[in-house]
Amino acid sequence: MFAELALGIRLAFSGGRRGGIRTAMATLGVAIGAAGLLLAASVPVMLDARHARTEARDDGTLGRVIPAGRTTIVADSSSSWHDLEIRGRLIWPDTPDSPLPPGVPAFPADRQMYASPALQDALAGPDGATLRRQMPYGIAGTIAPAGLSGPHELAYYAGYRRLTTLDESSSWRVERFGVPDDYTPSTRTYVIVAAMVATLLLPVAIFIGAALRFGGDTRDRRLAAIRLIGADRRAVLRMALGESLVPAGLGLLLGVLLYLATRSQIARFRLFDVSVFPSDVHPVPRLAALVVATVVVFSAAVTLTGFRGVAVEPLGVFRHAGAWHGRLWWRLFPLAASALLLYPVLLGDTALNRDRTGLGVVLLMVSLIPLLPYLVPLVARILPGSTASWQLASQQLRRNPAASTRAVSGIVVAVAGVIALQSLFAAVEAHRSIPFDPAGRAFVLQAPGRLTMDAMRQRTARFERVHGVRAGTVVKYTLYHQAGLGTSYLIVGDCRSLSQIAALGRCADGDAFTVGRVGTTVTLDRGGPVPVPGRRLAVPPGTRHATLVGIDAQVVGSAVLMTALPAETAGVEPWFVETSMFTTEDPGKVTGQLRGISVEIDPLAQFTATAPKADAYGSLRTALDIGSTLVLLMLAVGLLLDVAARLHERRRLLGVLSAVGARSSTVVWSVLLQALVPVSAGLTLAVGAGAGIGAMLMRFSEVPIRFGASAILTPVAAGAGLVLCTTVAVLLPAARRITGTEELRYE
Repeated sequence: MFAELALGIRLAFSGGRRGGIRTAMATLGVAIGAAGLLLAASVPVMLDARHARTEARDDGTLGRVIPAGRTTIVADSSSSWHDLEIRGRLIWPDTPDSPLPPGVPAFPADRQMYASPALQDALAGPDGATLRRQMPYGIAGTIAPAGLSGPHELAYYAGYRRLTTLDESSSWRVERFGVPDDYTPSTRTYVIVAAMVATLLLPVAIFIGAALRFGGDTRDRRLAAIRLIGADRRAVLRMALGESLVPAGLGLLLGVLLYLATRSQIARFRLFDVSVFPSDVHPVPRLAALVVATVVVFSAAVTLTGFRGVAVEPLGVFRHAGAWHGRLWWRLFPLAASALLLYPVLLGDTALNRDRTGLGVVLLMVSLIPLLPYLVPLVARILPGSTASWQLASQQLRRNPAASTRAVSGIVVAVAGVIALQSLFAAVEAHRSIPFDPAGRAFVLQAPGRLTMDAMRQRTARFERVHGVRAGTVVKYTLYHQAGLGTSYLIVGDCRSLSQIAALGRCADGDAFTVGRVGTTVTLDRGGPVPVPGRRLAVPPGTRHATLVGIDAQVVGSAVLMTALPAETAGVEPWFVETSMFTTEDPGKVTGQLRGISVEIDPLAQFTATAPKADAYGSLRTALDIGSTLVLLMLAVGLLLDVAARLHERRRLLGVLSAVGARSSTVVWSVLLQALVPVSAGLTLAVGAGAGIGAMLMRFSEVPIRFGASAILTPVAAGAGLVLCTTVAVLLPAARRITGTEELRYE
């Protein structure tokens, strides 16, 4: 037995140039697939390592108020830059041995900071001066990897002595960094990731299977020659298994090298705002062993199934010439299992177990693989026979649909997954997105402290120096309610600023307005976490009624609006000094400048962007586009090799057709139709399955079911163009050779 396996291994390296090309093609296919599977097996380790680092630097207090001692004062100063989050912390020690955050070697001095490498690169890059305004601190050093979620994270820790004079509303104390949490991804995210993994990895497995079948007919003829010198059927089968182990083994070795090469460069990449260090990338041992076992078992299984319907005899290879009779019942098992797992979602129940829902989505995509070989001969029987080229193609499709759909199945699965996910992203974005209205405020700054009327005008002018920005600054005092019900404010600002948050009509200095039901007097709140009545303020006579607009109209029950600061406000801490900003430009173009001005005013002021983001799923879309493009390119290589191998194996049969009078165009068109019909049937199946999966994901995400033409037509066009281009690229140059009769002399 071992001698026969060893002979099979030797045969893999024989056969001259053609044999070497055949083995190299299969090895390359297995290597690409194995590298992809090993990377997938490393994802749990990557995410666990990233989560461990973010957990170790957590500075939460779980709602506790920690007294001063061996503690560190922390304040949040996070912001954003070009739709990327910047994690910022202002810190100051209470004692010399106060706890340090991970990755920081020592406490930075006042207005000095430790910054991540990515943030330092951004500060030194184009438009870095604008980013610098958000963090006007000197760089004292670099945050080590232990303090970062990934190499591309924008983060800094800045020393800020002023924290010692602030109250607990702006900062807090921690006695240690690293508070364990019980974070688990939401079921919705888990299901989307499961669908994305199936979209990208199932075609890889199909590609490995197709690669292991390259040169099957040539191998069978060589084994028939070995039978002629005395080998029996079992010996031939063992030789075939030995031969299949060569591309599997070499492919695994090359796949490991590709995996290591990718691992060394992985810090350069960021996938939907997640980046990892190369040290994070190593496969789960059990999954790595499963990848090796899968490739080896897969190679053996492909070899065994390749001998179904084939008799390797001493005088040649005989194949069953009868029509293919595929059974439908067993092909419906994955579809039925998926429907059993997912039917509650179709009925509107979204509170399902995430494992059950994820498995149902994956099975739904797996069900496409066995259905396609059954659909192709069905289409070939239904379409009417007309030209000779179609008659030749339909006969081949009906007798051997598995070979015709072998390389197309991966494209069908990839296209179905892309249609489902892109449709989901588009529907969620359309449901969530609110068109930006230049009449509504795009940004709000809420800063503590007291300002005079002149100081408020100066703050407004600072923001209005940015091109396309209009601003208004008011000061808000909380009004005391004995019952503690409702939200009421005294809002003071000039007429121009007040008119941006309320419809006033005419306004002049000294005017006052009321919103809602307000008596002749109101009581100011002294401020603080607990309402405390302060000074009583008389509402000026002759006030007119006004109506709040924008967000204030939704959250404010009653208010008094005044254009001059009353004397009663002296010594009373306002709730906030609030600046509303409006822009006629794209909000993304002015965000950096406005954030910089806000930090210059007060690093701890609350700056809020109320304008919607351009695309909340932009990073996921990019990840899916990149992944699906790589998968389709890999499948294109597989399809190219598969078409070349099939033409090479059938060159004598096609030469016989030419010898008996078939025109070259007839033969070429028959080969082309054998590629176009499976891909047309497969893409039709992919559109139906992708739309069904997409609708199920939309129902699960609780958004209206809607489909866009681009989300469906773009993947279909990419898949169809891929098959057509690869087939034509091989067929046209080889047209003269496959229709030639020279090689018939050797029969």
